[in-house]
Amino acid sequence: MSEHFLAIWRRALNQPHLDTLTPELITSWASSKGLVAEHVEARDVGAFRPTPCIVVTIGGERACFPTISPNGDSKWEYRRAKADTRAALWEKVEWFSPLWIPRNNIDALLSDVTYRTREEAISLFDYHTSTLYTLTFQATCIVQIMPLAPSVSEFCAIAREAYLAFYSGYRAASIAALIPAIEGSLTRMASNLPCGPSLADKIDAVFTRALSALAQLHFRGMWVPREYLTCDYLLGQDDRVFVLETFRRWLHTSFFCHTGDYQGQTWLNRHLFAHGTSPSWQEAGNFRRLLVALATLAKIETWQGTLDQEMPFFPEMNEDSQLLWRQSVFHTQGQMLTKLIEEKHFHEHGRLVPGVPSDDGVLLRKNMLSEDCIKDLVRPLRDAGWDVTVEEPDEQALLMRVVARADGEEFGAALLYTCATDNAIYKKLAEDCKAILYRGAPFLQNQYAHGINVHVGPVAGWQPPLAPRLRTG
Repeated sequence: MSEHFLAIWRRALNQPHLDTLTPELITSWASSKGLVAEHVEARDVGAFRPTPCIVVTIGGERACFPTISPNGDSKWEYRRAKADTRAALWEKVEWFSPLWIPRNNIDALLSDVTYRTREEAISLFDYHTSTLYTLTFQATCIVQIMPLAPSVSEFCAIAREAYLAFYSGYRAASIAALIPAIEGSLTRMASNLPCGPSLADKIDAVFTRALSALAQLHFRGMWVPREYLTCDYLLGQDDRVFVLETFRRWLHTSFFCHTGDYQGQTWLNRHLFAHGTSPSWQEAGNFRRLLVALATLAKIETWQGTLDQEMPFFPEMNEDSQLLWRQSVFHTQGQMLTKLIEEKHFHEHGRLVPGVPSDDGVLLRKNMLSEDCIKDLVRPLRDAGWDVTVEEPDEQALLMRVVARADGEEFGAALLYTCATDNAIYKKLAEDCKAILYRGAPFLQNQYAHGINVHVGPVAGWQPPLAPRLRTG
């Protein structure tokens, strides 16, 4: 029947304008070919943003003949321009239009990054997605979405292990484990498709097949002229096609682009990773990106078959997802205990815990330094009658300064993370501090603090001088 529908469409193209098509005209053209139009009506067809059409049923098969041009309609042009603008914003943050995220959250993210530099936009993107791609979201992706697709399901065990390792503190190793999984999934998805040998050919073959399936879904499986089944036409019409195309662009222009062509800020690039060009791919936000990319690939594979007929909704967590999430919480709690034990061990030997690519130890040191500063330095000073101003820890969390004031008198003090601190730091602090204190027990104090003429000693048990008004009272 498709050849008859095509003949009718060619006749429609000879009309002065497509909007002159009517049910009566289509019926008469079908009759002239000896066909009986069982049902003919003018109505909008298509998911999300439909197309005005004449829909005809002949021999039990349906066809729709659009009454607008595929590239000249003003409403279509407006939607397409809007889609191009949004696609450019996703390219700016090196991502794609996401599935499973509420539209108001997407709009808030895009609004924040619109007038920002690329670097600022990436930072804001990480902030927004950290509250969206949560531990429970990630667990659900691994347990309930990735297994749906044969080409991605083979990597579920790796994704699960990477998830648990990431929240056990091994972030760089977790990210490194998932980067090859993107390429592996795509290669498996393209294995039964006619395509060239390059990865770019495989990507295009996979996405062309997915687009064909989505175009059929958009028009409810009816026959429609091929020019309305293209990405060019559907980009602003169908949200699924927009997700598909922005994902394809991300793969081509960011994740798989050649090393010399990469101009991004996330450094999440397969070639940069493989050739060790930059270690910046180890940023924690890239782990969330990789898990979501794998889950999205799984959804794209289901679009290619008959498994999915609607715009996907994020599933409710089942028991298996909840168990994985709780398992990650156990690993996180265990990691904190491990880090505290490690810190104590190294601190007793006058050392900082050596950093690893995704964790330099600064955050833990800041927390411990701040906590001890309040407990062992600030509170005793306040109990002694002083008003105390506390500065933030320095960039490496090696020291904190406090200034105590009372009755016109000022008393400066500093708290070091460890006694084993460079002598130059002691000398610099001695210029405006009357006491230099440190966490833990003395460790070669005479060596590290030589030449210092102010009080130096452990903060634990230190007794500050009384404020002037208490001394005279």
